Amino acid sequence: MGVKEDLENNFEKIYRDFRLHLYRHIFEVLGEREGSLTVTEFFAVETIGLMGNPTVSEFADCLSITSSHAAYKVRQLVEKGYVNKVPTDDKRTFRLEVTDKFTGYYHKDNSYGNYIFNMLSESLGEKELELTAALFKKFVETIEKEKNNG
Repeated sequence: MGVKEDLENNFEKIYRDFRLHLYRHIFEVLGEREGSLTVTEFFAVETIGLMGNPTVSEFADCLSITSSHAAYKVRQLVEKGYVNKVPTDDKRTFRLEVTDKFTGYYHKDNSYGNYIFNMLSESLGEKELELTAALFKKFVETIEKEKNNG
């Protein structure tokens, strides 16, 4: 197997493991509690959080849904207490933010990302950590460049 194939296979294994851990966590967190989020609502709230306080229009564009569907979804999330609408300075629109109700039960100090980072930090030497940091930086730069060109 060549270097590119080996890299692709290992990356897929890492990505798959991240997703499986996330999905397991989602089902643990959501459970069957009263007022809990559906899986679709969970992903919508997480998208809002990952976007960093988008407008409804930006949220709709990100998910490739209509503005009316996005507004309906946001209204549900506001009613359940997982999202707030924050007016902008000009008061003509608002930004969305996730509430402590969401971050309080979803984001834990021992998140999977921290777990992986700590595991890497313990198993890699200083030079390997530097190379990994440079590689991750390159990933981020490439993704950002592609996102800005897309």
